[in-house]
Amino acid sequence: MRTPATPPESTPPLQSCLSQWLDKQTRHLSADYRQYLQDELQKIVSYQATIGVMGKSGTGKSSLCNALFGQEESAVSDVTGGTRYPQEITLAYQSGRGISLIDMPGVGESLQHHEEYRDQYKALLPELDLILWLIKADDRALSLDQQCYQELLQPNLANHAIPVLFVISQADKIEPCREWDDQQHRPGPLQQEHLVLKQRVITETFNIPASHISVIAAAENYGLPELVENIVRVLPHERKWGVVRETKPEQISNTTWQLCLACLWQLLRSRLGDLARKGKEVMVDKLSALWGR
Repeated sequence: MRTPATPPESTPPLQSCLSQWLDKQTRHLSADYRQYLQDELQKIVSYQATIGVMGKSGTGKSSLCNALFGQEESAVSDVTGGTRYPQEITLAYQSGRGISLIDMPGVGESLQHHEEYRDQYKALLPELDLILWLIKADDRALSLDQQCYQELLQPNLANHAIPVLFVISQADKIEPCREWDDQQHRPGPLQQEHLVLKQRVITETFNIPASHISVIAAAENYGLPELVENIVRVLPHERKWGVVRETKPEQISNTTWQLCLACLWQLLRSRLGDLARKGKEVMVDKLSALWGR
């Protein structure tokens, strides 16, 4: 299977690029089958991914949105109304439905509202494809994050297989911050050691695999392609393209691109198999009807 080597620069070329690629893969099929797969391709590329975002105030949510998608957060609207409720941020700058980010309450808010938040999470989690939990690199106080995770999130995750990725943000702020390499836009040796230690602490505190932790510095354009790759890896196949479609091309690594294409081909082959099986069922029904006469 020959695949495009790099992602195109915007959504119209993306659709065109994928359509041409699909046409080459399906030349041996009938025109009806090719059109069916092209229609399915359009549906898959147009799916919207819904991502819940958690973290204390000042963890860099807006900076992350800008670095990944090229835009600041759009106008915020209440999902359920009120001042302590989830806020929905729709990012759709490249194409129609885009990505829906849900800014979830709880971390850093008054603990007296936890019961209220627990009900909100129970209602909201079935709508989410992924949760991103941001923690500042220089934030040593994880007790509140841990409490929110254990009391608000974990009880509800038991009934919903939603992946949670932790993001260590503002990596350039970790001590010794003067060691940051401004030319290479990367941590210095001692900073890197401290970031590794931070990852280990988060792994142990939240009992999650190290592979579910990304380290970024949005202002320095550090670690973003790796974060996008992690997001794409854990998202359901149908939702991967919503992220790829809206993300800046420079943040999409070739590994991420090839992973998305492999999943796309797997989805299309499955859809084609479903169509073929339906076709056989229709033919059997027709033959049965004729035999019955």
